[in-house]
Amino acid sequence: MSGTQARVARNLSELGVDTIGSPSAPMEERIRLEPILTALVQAHLAKEERLPGQQPIIHPRVWYNDEGNTLNVDLGREYVPDTYTISFEERLNAITSIVYEAAQPTRIYRLNVWFDGRDIFYYFPEEKGPADRGIADHKSASRAKRSLRTRVLVAAGHGVYYNSRFKDWRPQREPSNFVVEDFITPVFARHLTRHLQDRSDAEVFLARSTQIAIYPESAKPWLSMAARYHIKSELPDFTAIWNSAGREPSGAGLNERDQDIRSRPLYANHLGVDAVIHLHTNAHDDASVRGIRTFHYSNSSESKRLGDLALCYMKESLGSNSSYASFPVSNESRADNHGENRLANMPSIIAELGFHTNEDDAQAIRNDVFQSLTMRGLEKAYRMFREGHGCEHFSATYPDVSVVSESSVEASVTLGGFPRFPVRYASTIEECPSGIICRPVMGRFQNASQPLTVTHTCLAAEPFTIRWKVVFTDADGIQAQTTTSLHCQPKSG
Repeated sequence: MSGTQARVARNLSELGVDTIGSPSAPMEERIRLEPILTALVQAHLAKEERLPGQQPIIHPRVWYNDEGNTLNVDLGREYVPDTYTISFEERLNAITSIVYEAAQPTRIYRLNVWFDGRDIFYYFPEEKGPADRGIADHKSASRAKRSLRTRVLVAAGHGVYYNSRFKDWRPQREPSNFVVEDFITPVFARHLTRHLQDRSDAEVFLARSTQIAIYPESAKPWLSMAARYHIKSELPDFTAIWNSAGREPSGAGLNERDQDIRSRPLYANHLGVDAVIHLHTNAHDDASVRGIRTFHYSNSSESKRLGDLALCYMKESLGSNSSYASFPVSNESRADNHGENRLANMPSIIAELGFHTNEDDAQAIRNDVFQSLTMRGLEKAYRMFREGHGCEHFSATYPDVSVVSESSVEASVTLGGFPRFPVRYASTIEECPSGIICRPVMGRFQNASQPLTVTHTCLAAEPFTIRWKVVFTDADGIQAQTTTSLHCQPKSG
C-alpha cells in the first residue's frame, strides 16, 4: 500500500465511512479498469485550464479499495487551488462523472476524491457543510412529530446571471439539442410543485421566480433569472444568503453565478423546510451517455434514502407509459460534492433528468408527457420518504378461480407497492372458447380498507376456461398488469 493509500485508509476510518452492502467489482475488472480510469482522468486534466494555485502537471491515480466497492481518485496536492470556488467544485464533479460513467460495468456508486490522501476540507475547512461540522438539524425532531403540512423547497437549476467580466446577462448553461437547461428546469418545477401540492399536501417554496414581469436590472423576465435575484428580492437584508461565495479569481466574472448556487441551500436553511429538491438536466462530453441520475451529499444518509427513492419511483412512473418504459434510470443515488446539497441542513438531492447532450434524452426532456411522468414519480418518492416506506413498485396478483355453473366465487386480489386509491381495473380477453360469451372484468377499489375482491360467476354445460389480461391503474396513473383465468365446471348430477 502506498503512502497516499495508507493516508486515505486512515481518513476513511476517522470519518467512519461504511461500505458494507455496497456492490463489489470482481478483481479482474478492477485490474482491467484501474489504468483505463486513470488514463481517462489524465486525458481530461491535460485539456483543462488551470485555476490559480493549481500546478500545470497533475499525476492522478484511480484505484478500487480492497473490498472492491469504492473507487478512489487522488489528484494530488498540486490540484488544490488557492481558493475554493464553484468553478473548482464543477471541475471535481466533471472528473467524478467521467469515472462513474466509465466504471458503469462494475456498478460502483461510492467514489471518493482525494488530494495527496486528504479530502478537500483538509485544505478548506470553512467549506464544510452542517453534516461535516457535526451540526444536527435542530428542527428534525419537531418536523417528524408535527401535524403541520410538509414544507419543500423546489429549486429549478441555474438561470440567467450577471457576468461581470463580459458585463452582460447570460444563462449559466449553453444550448444543446434545442435544450437550454436554465429555461427547461422551471417547466419541471411547475409539474413537481403541482404534484406536491395536490398529492402530498405540501407547502412548496420556489428558489426561482415564476413571474413573467421584467426584472429591471437585466431587462429579462423574472422567470428566466437565477435564484439569487429572486431570493434577494424576498430577503433584501439577508445578504449572507444571496451574496456569499464571491471569491472567483479576479476577471472570471462568475461571482454572482457562484452566489446563485450557494443561495439555494442557504435559503432552504433560512426557511426551515423539510427537504430540498434541485432539478437539473445533465451534460457529458460523450453524447452517447444518457439517463436519469440523482446525487446526494455523502454524509447525509437521509439524502441518500431520498435520492434512491427518487430513482425508484421515477422509474415506476415512466414504466406506465410505453414511450418511456425503457428510459434509462440509475439504480442508486450517487454521493458527490455539490454545494447545493452539502450546505443544506435537511435532506437534499439533485435530480438530473436526462442528458441534454444526448439527442434521445433531449427529445424526452422537451416533452410534456416525460416532464409530468418524472415529476409524478419524484412526488411519490417524497411521499414515500416522508411516510417511511422503501422502494416497491406497484404490482398486482389476481389468482385463477374455479367456479361451478350457476354459482359464484370471490377472487381476492393482492396489490403490492404503495398504490394511491382509488384503484381502477379493466381487462382484455386473451382466451375465449368458441360458443361462449366472454365479458371483460372491470371495476374499482375505492380504498385499501375495503375487501379487494372480484366476484365471478358462470353458466356451463361443458367445462371451459376464459383468460384475461388485467390492468390496474392507481390514482397516480401508475399501472400494474397481471393475468387471471376462470375455469367453469358444469354442475354435477
